[in-house]
Amino acid sequence: MTFSRRNFLRGAAVIVGAVSLRDRIWALAAPNGTGTPARLLLGVDYYPDQTPEALWEEDARMMADFGVTNVRIAEFAWALMEPSEGKYDFTWLQRSIDILHKHNIAVILGTPSAAPPPWLTAKYPEVMEVNAQGLPLHPGGRRFTCPSNKTNRRLSIAIATEMARTFVQTPGVIGWQIDNEFTLSDSPRCYCNACRAGFQDWLRAKYGSLEKLNQDWGTVFWSQSYSDFSQIPVPLPSGADPNPGLALDYDRYQSYANVSFLEEQLAMLRQKCPNHFITTNNVGLVDYINERDLYAKLDFVAFDNYPGFFKMLREGQANPEGSDWEAILTMVAMSHDFGRSLKDGKPFMIMEEQSGKAGQHTFSAQPEKGQLRLWTYQAVAHGAMGVNYFRWDTATSGAEEYWHGVLNHDRSPSPGFEEIRQTIKELKTLGKDVLESQYVAEAALVFDYDCSWAVQIQPGHARLSYLAQVVAWYGTLSASHTGIDVIVPGAELTPYKIVVAPLPYVMSEAHAQRIRDFVRNGGSFVAGFRLGVKNEFSQIVRTALPGFLRDVMGVTVEDYGPIYSEKAGVKLSGFSGAPDGTCGLWADVLRPVSAEVLATYTNFQHAGKPAITQNSFGKGKAVYIGADLDPVSLARVLPTLAGSAGIRSAMDLPRGVEMTVREAGRKRWMFLMNHKSEAQTVKLTNPGTDLLSGQARSGEIELAGYGVQILQMS
Repeated sequence: MTFSRRNFLRGAAVIVGAVSLRDRIWALAAPNGTGTPARLLLGVDYYPDQTPEALWEEDARMMADFGVTNVRIAEFAWALMEPSEGKYDFTWLQRSIDILHKHNIAVILGTPSAAPPPWLTAKYPEVMEVNAQGLPLHPGGRRFTCPSNKTNRRLSIAIATEMARTFVQTPGVIGWQIDNEFTLSDSPRCYCNACRAGFQDWLRAKYGSLEKLNQDWGTVFWSQSYSDFSQIPVPLPSGADPNPGLALDYDRYQSYANVSFLEEQLAMLRQKCPNHFITTNNVGLVDYINERDLYAKLDFVAFDNYPGFFKMLREGQANPEGSDWEAILTMVAMSHDFGRSLKDGKPFMIMEEQSGKAGQHTFSAQPEKGQLRLWTYQAVAHGAMGVNYFRWDTATSGAEEYWHGVLNHDRSPSPGFEEIRQTIKELKTLGKDVLESQYVAEAALVFDYDCSWAVQIQPGHARLSYLAQVVAWYGTLSASHTGIDVIVPGAELTPYKIVVAPLPYVMSEAHAQRIRDFVRNGGSFVAGFRLGVKNEFSQIVRTALPGFLRDVMGVTVEDYGPIYSEKAGVKLSGFSGAPDGTCGLWADVLRPVSAEVLATYTNFQHAGKPAITQNSFGKGKAVYIGADLDPVSLARVLPTLAGSAGIRSAMDLPRGVEMTVREAGRKRWMFLMNHKSEAQTVKLTNPGTDLLSGQARSGEIELAGYGVQILQMS
């Protein structure tokens, strides 16, 4: 599956199919996280390079009146800034920045490496990416160059360096966005000769010797033992599937190549612009690059948010489960939680927030009245500290003519113009305490890039998707209205009462030990089917499953396999009052050693055998969900387990109302958001004051359709 702005809608349908449930913004971290500049980040993405210069003054005046504090510019303007190799022209950009600064609008500059100019690819065709079929891409779009290619890197760092030298002292420039949307491309990985050479160098550094590599990959199979690193290929089409260890390492290498491409520009910007913050933007839940690595040295995470897309995704589904608001709520909330968790809870920014109809050859519907405001507050509720709306004025040419902005094509106010203006005004009135407060999360969901990549390489079932499983588990757990962090292996587990890991196919001994310590010390761990099948080299573990966690789970896996015909039944005997459920794509058949049985299979060749078990280990508990449960059953099982782990919702909420909590010392704020178009009633357990209206709230309150209330609790 590949992702771009164009095919993101088509390719992610399987993920949405998993959804069946339910006076100042905070100051940013300064470079290296050492301080907090006071500049607000409530802005728009702006393209003076695409706008007649005669309109720049009017744009700046209108933005200032609108309430904008900053813009992001220039990330696709390479051809204007360097019209021929080594000949730079930043005079037009300087004039634009000066006009914006005059109106007190700060600037985030984008380095333009995502879209090289025609002269570059004509002179250096070797920079072109080669796709998974072994075919070179062609210029004409964006993200078509190889991250490993030295010429591409040299020219990308050259233009970024000249930008940094030119604008380091320019009043109004406050930060940088490196490149643009690393994770979105028709061809997310490159397979060219430069990448092959880079891959071989990366393997030398990782394994040290061919003997170790051959052993860890198991290359004796199909006579693939290597006697020189130069023999190692990239996983292009061959006569059969590639070695799984090679394929998984190549996915890791491609992630590394993109991260190191970014970090070359980052190192230069740190040196030349030490007083500017630096980030990059991406879309969450797209997994071709390990985004924890990508953001590790940046000042904060910046994500792009287009909730209207998820409604579009459902159009092609014959029988979509759940509802539009459920799909949008689950996907967007998880993306926000993922963005916040990438830097261990540090507030993030929305660099591109949907402002109207959005798309290319097809596009989303105009958001309903109230949704743009709701989606903005949903980001803030999950930890965002800044929002840029995409875009200021709608393009009249190019591939994104139908990516509607704050202004229409004729520069008249868009349908969302006043709603966005109102939202920016409201955000400026929120107290700093609120937006610097901590998001409260007692639960964590493990998102493992290795598992996602390994399942893509060997899914076991044609319809089995790691991302779909993750979204389904997140949506089910979030229905309990508990805060959730989306963590990666290696994250600290002690802050959480419960940690869940859907489809944990790859498990290193180090990760297993963290889980063992977490459970032994009193935590609750819930694993999905296919637990610990492979080690980090994508070799099947040479022990009874679930591998390194057999003692913690208190079971062995008697048998496993995909389900293609009639679904197996599951009797949920360990969950009081729960009716029988079904098992869809996969079944792990469990044999208890010390664990108790919570559910068994029915109507299946393994009828009567355990499907779900729970084991006491140390002070904690470990639950193995061996069955691919239907959505209704999963919605009974996970919240019950969360409750047993000590997680309690602050109140009962009607379906469609989302709640998050943030805290600072003894202060506590509750965000209530209604994702339905009709008003809903919420019964408060404690009184509070609505920060947006200043009114006291207690007892039953009404949330308008797509309404938001932020309550400071008494």
